[in-house]
Amino acid sequence: MKTTLSNVFVIVYIGVTLLIRFILEPQLQGRFLISVGLGLFALLFLWALIRSKVIRPSFMGLDKMINKEP
Repeated sequence: MKTTLSNVFVIVYIGVTLLIRFILEPQLQGRFLISVGLGLFALLFLWALIRSKVIRPSFMGLDKMINKEP
């Protein structure tokens, strides 16, 4: 995916996952660890998409740091 489209995807993905967590939080009746777990899973999924190079976001030069050759 191109970097511009990847940047838009990441912004929308993070926004939607936060919205879902805010909607689910009252229904969890104070069990905030479930909400934190959902957030961590969402970040892990996003990291896997970046690591497998399905998306290539370029926020603040992060693409250069991730793809840095040793």
